[in-house]
Amino acid sequence: MAEEVILLNPDKLGYKDRGKMKWQGMMLSDHTEALKKMKAEEQAIDIPAKEEMTVEEISKMLYEAYVTKSPVAIQANVLRNGQYYPDVHCLVLGYLGEKIILQLKNGSIKRVNIDLIRNVEVFNVLKWHNKRTE
Repeated sequence: MAEEVILLNPDKLGYKDRGKMKWQGMMLSDHTEALKKMKAEEQAIDIPAKEEMTVEEISKMLYEAYVTKSPVAIQANVLRNGQYYPDVHCLVLGYLGEKIILQLKNGSIKRVNIDLIRNVEVFNVLKWHNKRTE
């Protein structure tokens, strides 16, 4: 007597493969880990301290940038884990009391207290334009 062998596989039992859906959980954790690694590398970049300017020098530079509509690079006088933040590249739109109104490269508008500024440098307009269109 021959024994009948029945092979069962998931398709015969009605299992529907979800394809990429079952991998999303693993991809999410890998993606989060990669983002953390990128952030740690970004924070590891040593940003040198620029010369600290007086409030009068900063005001003069910001006024010149405002009148000529020249972009500026501003270094904040704020430390994060013993490091300075990267320079902020922006246009000076005006002032409101002690606050300077800046337009960032992405178009957002920020108000910054002049006491939080360490250094201001005027940019070459052509370099600003080329960086902006990249």
